[in-house]
Amino acid sequence: METSNELKVKDYVNHANLSMPKTGVLFSDFISDTIKRKSRRMKESYGRNYRTVLYQIDRFCSETGAVLYTNSINEEFLDDFIVYLESKNLKKSYIKTILDSMKAMIRKAANYGYAVDRSYDDVEIDQEEIPAVYLTMNEIARIYYFQGLTKKQERIKDLFVVGCYTALRYSDLSTLKKENFSGGYISKITKKTGARVIIPIHDFVAEIYAKYDGDISTNLSSQHFNRYIKRICEKIGISDKVTQMYTKGGIIVTEIKEKWELISSHTARRSGATNLMRTGRLSVNDIMKITGHTSEKSFMRYVKTSKEDNAKQMAGDNFFRK
Repeated sequence: METSNELKVKDYVNHANLSMPKTGVLFSDFISDTIKRKSRRMKESYGRNYRTVLYQIDRFCSETGAVLYTNSINEEFLDDFIVYLESKNLKKSYIKTILDSMKAMIRKAANYGYAVDRSYDDVEIDQEEIPAVYLTMNEIARIYYFQGLTKKQERIKDLFVVGCYTALRYSDLSTLKKENFSGGYISKITKKTGARVIIPIHDFVAEIYAKYDGDISTNLSSQHFNRYIKRICEKIGISDKVTQMYTKGGIIVTEIKEKWELISSHTARRSGATNLMRTGRLSVNDIMKITGHTSEKSFMRYVKTSKEDNAKQMAGDNFFRK
């Protein structure tokens, strides 16, 4: 990465406009150039996400012989591309992510002065609820008090419980240090957004902190953590049947799994946010200050309250009484 002393003198006139006014350029080249340019400042996930888009575009072009320019990404192409992705048995939520990323890149190309076909904006995929679970307060307590794990499993289990009561992302949860705990609060600069969150310390979290003298990290990657926490929750008996419905390959798929199979490090964060919401005592804005969400719309998609939970809550209403 260039330092301030090594930066070359540049002419920042938009050369894209000057050299190729209102013409199309190869879409994959435009994405690759943008990733390369943005990688110096954006997070690693930015490049990773768009490399996934590139993979799907390159695969489509290889199999169909298509050559795609910025002004090739129109309504007709996107309809064909969606059908192609569905033929690969991909989930609707994944296809929507690809589509949204492509449209964002096309808007960027238009801003740079390259030719685009505005009909691309007429193609939409509805937001599909992501199949995910959360743990109730009773389930979290079962996990916390469970005995019979190895020392390594115990440590992973305890960190997971901390996640359930802080709603931190795993990247922040796994890097908690002593200095983040002070005066009954956890203070942390979040890795993803750079925002500072301040979270009250739950009694369980305080006990876990004391148990490890503040050294609560497991030093595990999220992939290894997820593998362990699934097996730990299976051993504990978090085995309620969960029915999931989602669209894959253009058809609706129904799956029935045991709950432990669906648990990951992200379940802890989702459980924290959902259980805070279910108290009914805190505003969405208050909870968002803990979770770090920047919009109420994204937060409400994130919180998981099942239709069964909603029905149980409504059952107590006078409407359902004589």
